[in-house]
Amino acid sequence: MTARTPERHAPTTSEFLSAFRDFVLRHHNDQITEILLQADHTCPYGVTINVLDLADRLNEMSSLLLQDAERLLPVFDEAIKQAATEVYRDQSSIGSEEQRMVWKPHIRARLSNLPICPELTRTTLPRNEDVGKFLSITGTIIRATTVKMLEYERIYTCKKCGKSVTVQADPEQFNAIPIPPRCGASPDAMRGDDGPCDSTKFEITDARGGDSGASSGPNLMCRDYQEIKVQEQVSRLAVGTIPRSIFVILEDDLVDQCQAGDDVTICGLVIRRWMPLRPDVRCDLETVIKANHVRVLNARNQGLAITPELKEEFVEFWRKNAHAPLSARNRILASVCPQVFGLYIVKLSVLTVLIGGVPRWTEGGTRIRGESHMLLVGDPGTGKSQFLKYAAKLITRSVVTTGIGSTSAGLTVSAVKDAGEWTLEAGALVLADGGVCCIDEFNGIREHDRGSIHEAMEQQTLSVAKAGLVCKLNTRTTILAATNPKGQYDPDESLSVNVALASPLLSRFDLVLVLLDTRNAEWDRVVSSFILEQRDQPQRKVAPPPSGPSSSQAAAVAAGATEADDGQQLWSLEKLQAYIQYVKTLAPT
Repeated sequence: MTARTPERHAPTTSEFLSAFRDFVLRHHNDQITEILLQADHTCPYGVTINVLDLADRLNEMSSLLLQDAERLLPVFDEAIKQAATEVYRDQSSIGSEEQRMVWKPHIRARLSNLPICPELTRTTLPRNEDVGKFLSITGTIIRATTVKMLEYERIYTCKKCGKSVTVQADPEQFNAIPIPPRCGASPDAMRGDDGPCDSTKFEITDARGGDSGASSGPNLMCRDYQEIKVQEQVSRLAVGTIPRSIFVILEDDLVDQCQAGDDVTICGLVIRRWMPLRPDVRCDLETVIKANHVRVLNARNQGLAITPELKEEFVEFWRKNAHAPLSARNRILASVCPQVFGLYIVKLSVLTVLIGGVPRWTEGGTRIRGESHMLLVGDPGTGKSQFLKYAAKLITRSVVTTGIGSTSAGLTVSAVKDAGEWTLEAGALVLADGGVCCIDEFNGIREHDRGSIHEAMEQQTLSVAKAGLVCKLNTRTTILAATNPKGQYDPDESLSVNVALASPLLSRFDLVLVLLDTRNAEWDRVVSSFILEQRDQPQRKVAPPPSGPSSSQAAAVAAGATEADDGQQLWSLEKLQAYIQYVKTLAPT
């Protein structure tokens, strides 16, 4: 007979609690010690736990976290408090008076860095089948409410037997705290009664145990509360897809960590929320995320990871072409917007503007912007829109819009009334903070709406005073705009007259290029031949210079293209993105 292997019993909650407490004491002792040394004991604090480290050491617990997060998250919070208690008891008497530990009652576990897999890390918003799962999503904040005070727990006392009943706020019911339907106290808790208490009358008890009406002190049953609205990143969606948005609940130390326009990665629990009940109206449900950890992704070099191998490849590329730097430059320029023939000057300008400069601060604290702005003025059919669309692909954080129909609120920020409260919803320039904002048909913006972007272009900030909300938002973005001239372009007139834009707005563009259709037959022949060859050979190599165009525009393009090396493969879009990120890390002196 074969011996039976004993079945492994599922770990209990107390075993999980003990294991996670030991894990925190072993790997996050310094973080807890730093929190206990803080002077303010009323503020909430969070201990950041790397889920990948947790999976390496407590595999069974991490698997249960992903399957039953609603049950395990309170266990993590309790384990953090027990670990803090041990650290406080062991080390509170050590150190000087200046470094004496103070007990913090509000410490919570914050889980971050989930494994990168489709089941856990999403670029699109969760759906109904994801309810109850612990997920990580990345998106852009388009709305942030003001910080409120949330009563998360209430104590009711039965008027008949005096038993206290604690009721938690239900996030699925918009944090409503219902009155218990019946007391139900056992006969042992009764006074001179044989059966259980069936009273339905209760009174609210203060957190300190007294009558709530007689208390004027702080209520310990409240915490900070905020909601943000997160939208899917347009750059990660398929063409033609309308981005969706979802509300995210922030509590305690997570509030006020981000604002409208920020890119964030949120780890949290997906829950359902019932809309308020109204007579004769169908009650709807909505999906929300109760955040456990928030990470803001606003760094300038945020995007593709530059590996040491890739960095060495770029350094080697310029080392090999040290004797002919213009040839190496033109090879990179030929890879920018390859569907447009020639126009090396325009491609060089677009690439230079996207890379940008280095911001400076004066001794008085004034910031001098490092982002450049570029305006393309040209006749229809000269490829302006193609450059704008390709620039949006090169930069991870980008917004594409048109001037026709764009209002001041759509470009900057709008005030939206939601559930009786005014909030700010970010516009195109705020959403493109740290990236590029491409505006086509720039002259289509109405005259009274153009003045709203003056401050955003020069000071890189946006001062808002709407509906009683006064604040300042960052718009550290590069603006790449395109416009048609007013009628036929007249070289004898000034640029302001040709494009019908005021001088104060034109002066904020660091680079203005004029593209004219000169109606040259030889140039048209070369361009049409290039289009036909590109159709037959999609994987085009660096094109040789055009032969014999007689116009000045074709000559300039030929001069730029003569330095290109024939027969060399173009750089891919991903390689160009990595190169731009690499160049942004360089700090010129």
